[in-house]
Amino acid sequence: MSVITEGITEFEVIVNNMAKTRQRLEARSATKSDIYFWQALQDYYNNALQAAREGKPLILSGMFPPHELFTAMDIPYYVAENHAIMTGQSGADVTISLMEKGESYGMSADVCSPHRVAIGVARSGMAPRPTMVVSTSTTCDQTLKLYELLADFYSVPNYMVDSTFRLDKASIDYGKKDIQELIGFLEVQTGKKLDMDKLKQVLRLSRESYDYWEKICDLRKAVPCPAGGRSGIKDLTVIQIACGTELGVKYFQARYQELKEKVDKGEGAISPEKHRIAWLYVLPLFDLKIADWLEEEFGAVIAVDSFGYATTGIELNPDDPLEFLVKKPLKRGFVCKGYGANEDTHFVDELARVTEEYHADVAILLSHWSCQQYCGVIRLLRDAIGGKLGLPFFILNGDLMDPRVASSEQMKAELTEFFTTSVPNSKR
Repeated sequence: MSVITEGITEFEVIVNNMAKTRQRLEARSATKSDIYFWQALQDYYNNALQAAREGKPLILSGMFPPHELFTAMDIPYYVAENHAIMTGQSGADVTISLMEKGESYGMSADVCSPHRVAIGVARSGMAPRPTMVVSTSTTCDQTLKLYELLADFYSVPNYMVDSTFRLDKASIDYGKKDIQELIGFLEVQTGKKLDMDKLKQVLRLSRESYDYWEKICDLRKAVPCPAGGRSGIKDLTVIQIACGTELGVKYFQARYQELKEKVDKGEGAISPEKHRIAWLYVLPLFDLKIADWLEEEFGAVIAVDSFGYATTGIELNPDDPLEFLVKKPLKRGFVCKGYGANEDTHFVDELARVTEEYHADVAILLSHWSCQQYCGVIRLLRDAIGGKLGLPFFILNGDLMDPRVASSEQMKAELTEFFTTSVPNSKR
C-alpha cells in the first residue's frame, strides 16, 4: 500500500499543539478530566497521523458509526464533521474560505455549513487521504450526501450503515445484519479478521463510559447545575473519539467524580445561578464562548442541550456485540428521537420532558437555517415548551459555523433583548 502524504503536516501541527495544551494543563494541576480530554484528542489524531505516515488503513468516519468496532480491529479513524469544526476554530477567514471551496465543488450554499467546510478541508488537502469511508443514515439527511461526496472525491470504498431508530425485534435484527455486513466490509478492506473476544472487551469499556456519562447527565439536573454551558461538548467529543478505550473510561470517571463533589457541596458552575437554559440545538460552533457570556451577563447556565443528554432505558450488553452496536447511537437523546417523524418518535414531547427534568426556566433554540429536521419542528417546540410549559422561549437566528448569517455581536444583541424584556429578574 502506498504511503499517504496528504494532510500529514496539518495533523502533525494538531498533535503537537494538543501535546503542548496537555502539558500546560498538567503544569498548573488542572482537573484530571481536562487532562484526559486533551490526551484523548492527541491520541486520536496521532493514531490517524501514524496510519497516514505508514500507508495503513485509515477510515474517514461519520459521527455515529460503531467506532468501537474500528478500535477492536485497530483501524484508526477521524470524523469528517468533527475535524471540520475543529479546523473552523482557526477563525472566520479560514472557515469562509473552506465553505467556498465546498461550494465550488458543487455543494449548494444552503447545505449545512460543517458539511461545506468538510468538503473544503478535503479539497484543500488539510487532512490525510483515507482508504475508506464509513458513515450512517443517522440523523441528518444531508449527511448521506456528504460522505457519498467524500468517498467520490477520494475515490475510495464507502459503507453506509442504515441505522434504525426503533427498538423492536425486527429493527434490531435488521441492524445486526447491517453491522455484520460492515464487519465483512472492514475485513475485506483491511485484510484483518475481527476478534470477537477483543470486541467484547472494547464494548465493556464503552459501556462503562456510557454508564458514567448517564450519571453525569443526572448530575446536571441538580440545582445549581455543576457543569458549565459548553463543557458537555467535551463529553460528546470523547464519546466519539475514545469510547471503548481505557482513557475514555478515565475521562468519564474523573468528570463524574469532579461534578459529584460539586453537587455534594451544593456548588454550581456559576454563582449565583439565576437561570437554567434548555438549549434546543447546538451552540454556535464558531463562538462557543457565547455560553460563557450568558453565564457572566445573566447568570444563565445551559443545564441541558438537546444533543447532550442520555436516553434512559436503553441497555447495552457487551456479550451481545451486534445488538450493542445497533443500540449504542440511540443512547444520545437527539439521535434516538430525531430520526423519524415527530408522530412516530414523539421528539417534541421528549424535549419538553427533558426541559422540565433539568429544571430549565428558559428555552433557547438556535435556528440553524439549513437543518431541516430542526427547523421543521420549531413551531411545535415553541407551542409545547413556550406554550404548555409557559417558559420564555427564544428563537435565535444563526448558523453553526458561518458568522455571516449572524455574527457573535448580533446574537448577543438579540439575546440581551430577550433576557431583559422577556425573562423575569434578568436585568444586566
